[in-house]
Amino acid sequence: MVVYWLGGVECRSCLDVIGGHASVRRFRPEPVDPRDLEKILEAARRAPTSWNLQPLTVTAVTDPELRKKLAEAVGGQEHVAEAPVFLVFSVDYHKLLEAARAVGVEPADPGLGHLVVGALDAGIASGWAALAAEELGYGVVFIALYSNPCRVADILGLPRRVIPVVGLCIGRPAEHPEPRPRHPMEVFAAENRYPSPEGMAEKVSSVYGQKAGKLFRYVLAPSGYYESVGETLLRCMEERGYKTPAK
Repeated sequence: MVVYWLGGVECRSCLDVIGGHASVRRFRPEPVDPRDLEKILEAARRAPTSWNLQPLTVTAVTDPELRKKLAEAVGGQEHVAEAPVFLVFSVDYHKLLEAARAVGVEPADPGLGHLVVGALDAGIASGWAALAAEELGYGVVFIALYSNPCRVADILGLPRRVIPVVGLCIGRPAEHPEPRPRHPMEVFAAENRYPSPEGMAEKVSSVYGQKAGKLFRYVLAPSGYYESVGETLLRCMEERGYKTPAK
């Protein structure tokens, strides 16, 4: 039997956990065992990171009132309030700039490149945390925080140059949804080349069924969701002490 180790969590069936993943948005009220939370955080801490820079911090939100405020900040997603633990993964250059000064380096303000690297690291770390949590029998769902990051930072009292980007609800599941379909492998991956374009549009859009048009209009059409997200992020970067591309 192959045994995998993920941040101190013994994972005997990681591929099975991955294959069975589905987002859980209804949770039982029982708390997350503190020993399990420590294992989940350790998995996130051991995740790969560029230059071993680790430009992120994790805030484990267990206070019900804080979770309620955060739920309102991310569009009224009640599962954020209902999950016993809500992990907030933030890009954090505050501690790195302080560390640089401590060793005699006067750093520049972080910019877009720093934010991108930090967001990638936060995404990887949150994925490792989710895998550890599911291996331990918990349900999870990822929550985008980049649509209102400064509000989330204010609620948590985060210092400047710390920008929340992704959240993770964790708790014992009160539902067991089926995994959602993914793009077919032939349009997802190819060896040594880009996947064949033949039938690509139809194969991708068929995954979403009748919802395809609505989804693509929402996220890809002019003035769609991600244009708004980009504008919000630029404002938040400036507010939190990051250099924006225009400066």
